[in-house]
Amino acid sequence: MKTVTANTAKQQLGQVLDSARTGPVSITKHGRPAFVLTSKEDYDSLTKIKFEQFKREVQLGFDQLDRGEISTMAMAEIAAEALEIHRKKSRKKIDM
Repeated sequence: MKTVTANTAKQQLGQVLDSARTGPVSITKHGRPAFVLTSKEDYDSLTKIKFEQFKREVQLGFDQLDRGEISTMAMAEIAAEALEIHRKKSRKKIDM
């Protein structure tokens, strides 16, 4: 994977975008990897994979519920915890 600094990415955006068409580009800030720039096609593919994995995990939870391996109360607690994690992540994005 090609790596560039944030400053270089800013100064040479066109070249960095061209590089991202053929493969991901890692962008560092203060010497540490901070971002990865990728093509829309790669992003869509990764998002689809992530969504399919999420659907499988949700189905596993429902299967456990159907088999009586987990209570509806436990599912409600898990859902509440997941919602809180989502809200915290959303707040972080807004704060940026």
